[in-house]
Amino acid sequence: MNKVIFYIFIIVFFVKTGNVFSSNNIFDVDNIVVKNIANQNKEELLNKAFKEGFKKLTKKILINKDLLSVEKTSLREIKKLVSTYQIIENEEVYEEEEIKVNLSFDREKINRFFYVKGISYADITETDVVIFPVLIKKNDFFLYSKNYFYNNWSKQHFDEENEFIKYVLPVENLEDLQLINSNKDDLESLPIAQILSNYDLKDYIFLVLTVKNNKIDVFLKGSISGNKVIKNFKVSSEDNSEEIRYNNAIKEVKKEIDEIWKLQNQIDIRTPSFLNTVLEIKKDNDLLNLRKALNKIDLIESYSVIELSTNYAKIKIKYLGKINKIKSKLDNQGIKVIISNNEWKLKLI
Repeated sequence: MNKVIFYIFIIVFFVKTGNVFSSNNIFDVDNIVVKNIANQNKEELLNKAFKEGFKKLTKKILINKDLLSVEKTSLREIKKLVSTYQIIENEEVYEEEEIKVNLSFDREKINRFFYVKGISYADITETDVVIFPVLIKKNDFFLYSKNYFYNNWSKQHFDEENEFIKYVLPVENLEDLQLINSNKDDLESLPIAQILSNYDLKDYIFLVLTVKNNKIDVFLKGSISGNKVIKNFKVSSEDNSEEIRYNNAIKEVKKEIDEIWKLQNQIDIRTPSFLNTVLEIKKDNDLLNLRKALNKIDLIESYSVIELSTNYAKIKIKYLGKINKIKSKLDNQGIKVIISNNEWKLKLI
């Protein structure tokens, strides 16, 4: 009898928590520092923090062309999108020279805001990417020791505070060296996966940077978020210093990779999807543990139990984005997904 009451409680609990909220999500903007340069009061400083926080959020999750659609958003409208804020006390700051603020934007309000403007945003998460930049200069190509891009890739940042990609450079390897040498006349056809997929990372990029006076031709090829990507573009700089030109090229290429990554991970908020899943129940707290996991996934808008027995629960999930992204996020939360006959079965690991 107690077990029946427990399961009834669980069902009600799931239904009541249909609209979920994650305390650590892409709509959080932390450590916004606002300086007091004109004896402003706290409200005026907070208003500046709201505007700066909105700017940081949109810069983080929107592609460049969509930023233009929101850059003139009024303070009044921005304040409506904020769900909570926190002023961080700083004992080292005297006479309120500056304040530091953490902001959380309301997911549902942000979704409506972007929906009205016809904008999709990217599901941003910190990610590791293997990258192999090859330098071609005066018909010679450089891989490791004399390759400026290889040696300085991790030192240059175009927006260090908002960068979400951590780059991993390959270790010098004799087999890779031989393979690249055998394809040096046609690097664009090089079997990239054979070299860069050995690092236990899903995302990898091979770059060929060909220097031509003040221009650098860039060939990019790899796998980003499970999708094959190939792109050619140019980076220009009129600076006389080769070091400055190369550093600028690194920053511009990183910007381009960020843009590609966002495009591959965009969420179309106009078309939410539904997923019927079956949870295998082995312990009394399996449903509660599943709820905790689902609450941490930003792409999930709501969920509810539609059928329950002592051995399983059928759960309907409303989500945004691509189905493979949901599967990946469930895996990250310790939920094994078994797909059989187009049915999703969930198992807590």
